[in-house]
Amino acid sequence: MSKWSGYTHRVRYSEVDPQSIVFNSRYMEFFDAANVEFFRSFGYPIDVMSATGLDPVVVEVNIRYHASVRMDQLLHIDVNCSRLGNTSYDLGFEVRIKDPGTGSLSENAATSATISYVNIDQETRKSTPIPPEFRSFLGSAK
Repeated sequence: MSKWSGYTHRVRYSEVDPQSIVFNSRYMEFFDAANVEFFRSFGYPIDVMSATGLDPVVVEVNIRYHASVRMDQLLHIDVNCSRLGNTSYDLGFEVRIKDPGTGSLSENAATSATISYVNIDQETRKSTPIPPEFRSFLGSAK
């Protein structure tokens, strides 16, 4: 697997609270967008994932806020697979502030998260094994 360059997002007015700090629930939206772009960048857009048997649902989220992120800042979100089970996997997310002039990333993470997903069968709505193609991909995304 080649190195993924991450997902970049500029914080908008609608994503901050009255103190101009990113509202905590918005991070789930950022992580969801990064997740979609992570899979897409390796040739697995959502329609391909579903067609080949990977239909993950979120079952657990753990977010740690290390530092405030403000309106108009650029965020760089990295994604990796931190655990791979038979029917489930965890993705790790790390948010760093990106300097718009130099492109350099802050030394410390502003926010980090682990999100657990379980692969389900759309007809039975029960967990089902992760298809081999995705098992191979996720295993190399560590």
